[in-house]
Amino acid sequence: MAGKLNCWEFEKCGREPGGTNIIERDLCPAATETAVNGINGGKNGGRICWAIAGTLCNDKIHGTFAKDKYSCMNCDFFKLVNEEENINTYEIVTPVQLNEFLEKRKKVVRRSGESGEAALFP
Repeated sequence: MAGKLNCWEFEKCGREPGGTNIIERDLCPAATETAVNGINGGKNGGRICWAIAGTLCNDKIHGTFAKDKYSCMNCDFFKLVNEEENINTYEIVTPVQLNEFLEKRKKVVRRSGESGEAALFP
């Protein structure tokens, strides 16, 4: 679906590659995490930023989802993605679930010879 925003576009943080704040704040892990490319229709981790450590929220870098879960659940971007993707808040992907998912995806890709995205999104 065209028009879906990534977190850095929604928040205008400037931490994406080529962004205005990368010298001051470094690149955002959500903008560079290619292993989750395509999840929720985003580029890299741009629409699953809450499951990626080191992302910026309310001008503070967050560590892990488990620690910051309630902060993420109150984020306007998090709410937008959940609404657009029709995600039940209680079925949110955590970092542990994301790692398990990625490990399963690697096995499927190796067996099928498909690209990661094709195996992930049939």
